[in-house]
Amino acid sequence: MNLTSGLIGAEIKGPAGWLIWDNPSKLNALSPGMSEDALRVIEAYAADPAVKVVVMRGAGRKAFISGGDIKSFDKTRADAETARQAREAPEKLRLAMLNLEKPLIAMIHGYCLGGGMGMALNADLRFAAADAQFSVPAALRGIAYAPSGLKSLVDLVGPSVAKDIMFSGRRMKADEALRIGLINRVVDADDLEATTMAYAETLAANAPLSIRASKYFIDQLGLERADRNEARMDAMQREAENSADFKEATLSFLEKRKPVFQGR
Repeated sequence: MNLTSGLIGAEIKGPAGWLIWDNPSKLNALSPGMSEDALRVIEAYAADPAVKVVVMRGAGRKAFISGGDIKSFDKTRADAETARQAREAPEKLRLAMLNLEKPLIAMIHGYCLGGGMGMALNADLRFAAADAQFSVPAALRGIAYAPSGLKSLVDLVGPSVAKDIMFSGRRMKADEALRIGLINRVVDADDLEATTMAYAETLAANAPLSIRASKYFIDQLGLERADRNEARMDAMQREAENSADFKEATLSFLEKRKPVFQGR
């Protein structure tokens, strides 16, 4: 991977590929160049058969991502056209994350604010430390948050709660974020990485074709029926039914052992 910003890290640990937002002097704020590098990491992990699960996190424990780099706004958001151009790379990254066929987990320490919360919403699952904090302060910054990002929020928490979050710009603690469905799990900060890695290993041991199908089907079910790719869903279901992994699951059950899946 040719990473040029110096603000993105990548590391493979066992079956998990880690994407690290590494801008600690600014609490991992999203700065120019980070989205482009993160996209390269996601694309590399998508193409690597050894990577079964992708986990993204912020460097250190103070923040996942504290938001956008406000000091860069005079260049990236000087006017509507400049802002539109600046959104192109983050949008490509968002689509790559949403279309990633492997599970994507956001592991959240500390601040998860603004664009950081938007980035976490691109993940399939969000595990957070007990001291994590969440907000989208768009109403405090004069920003009209992009509809594409808002859809993910509305899908998770519903329209009324999404309006509360967006209208008020208030901070939420991890227990409230869990209660409203914004995150999946709250873990003591000292245990968060081990818990996330153990969960990633659990997913990695399961049948890849099944996980890929479930991710795609669930996303498709969020669309209107006319917009769903019924042909692809049918093909993916038949692929799993005809797979060696399906036969392995049956054989391992009969032999009373753990299955060994190959993704084919």
